[in-house]
Parts: sequence; C-alpha cells; structure tokens
Amino acid sequence: MRQVLDRFYSLTAVLSGLCIVAICLVILARVVGRWFGVEVPSSDDFAGFLLVAGSFFGLAYTFRQGGHIRVSLVISKLSTRWQKRADIFVLVLASLLTLYLSWYLFFITYESYLFEEVSSGYVPVPLWLVQFPMGFGMLSLAIAIIDQTVGCLFFDQTIASSEEQELVEQSVINMQPHANTSGDAL
Repeated sequence: MRQVLDRFYSLTAVLSGLCIVAICLVILARVVGRWFGVEVPSSDDFAGFLLVAGSFFGLAYTFRQGGHIRVSLVISKLSTRWQKRADIFVLVLASLLTLYLSWYLFFITYESYLFEEVSSGYVPVPLWLVQFPMGFGMLSLAIAIIDQTVGCLFFDQTIASSEEQELVEQSVINMQPHANTSGDAL
C-alpha cells in the first residue's frame, strides 16, 4: 500500500510539473505568434487554467515532502507527548476540511457539467474541465493528510518538515533572550 500511495503522490507531482511546462509552451506560443503577427486566442485563460491545475495537482506531493508552511512555534514548546496529540488533532481537522473541500469542488464541477457552463474567454472551454483538477488535487491532499494521520496514530510517524523550516525554527529559538546566569547586573 505504501508503494501505491508514494507512486500516486509522485504522479500528482508529475502532473503539476506538466502543467507548468504547458504554461511555458502557451506563453512561448504567444510570444512567437506575436513576432509573426499571429494571435494565440485565450492564451491568458489557458495559462491561468494550467496554473490552477498545477497548483492543486502539487498539493499532496508538497505535503508529503514537508513543503507546506507549518507554524509550529507553539507546538515546539510542548512536551513530546503533547506535540504528538496536537499534531494528530491538526491532522484530523485538516483531513475533515480537505475532504469537505474535495466534495464541494467535485460538486461544483458536476454542476458545471450539468449546466454546460463554459469560460467567458475568446475560446469557450467547458468549466468542468477547468474545475476537475481542483477537486482531484484537493482529494489527493486529503488522501495524503489521512495517510499521515494514520501514520502518526498507528506507526509513530512524525509530520514531515522541510530543512528550511527547521532552520527558521532553530534561528527563532536562538534569538530568544537567555537568562543572565552570571549574576552581573545589566
């Protein structure tokens, strides 16, 4: 199961990367087209759609790599036991929130499909095609958070954090005033 989930997270990262490459190609086509007097219709719209898709596709992989910003200054002051409890509480809350957001995003995607809504740009694009990656990306994040929650509850895992975050937290801890132990008056 672990390999399946890791491959799924890697797939979402690849999809995110492909969206970024596609943005570059759309913008490149627009620039080259401008040199030859050819307009690429709705290129801004397509770049925006791809940006949203790439952002949502990358959520799960970024979470698993510890790339999301995590404010842990308060939690780091707690005992190890309470840190774990706080992490589990936050993970359960995040699981519920992302599951709700996934459901809602798929719901509006389905509504757009039913009502045959299209974008308002020069090239009308069915909105459900634009909205589906948002629901899929949010669902992949929900799966990643639930995966992490199960790991914390049953396998004594900790939430991944990036090296940069750990350096920032350490520098904040080092900046705190220390007690004057020498007995000298200030």
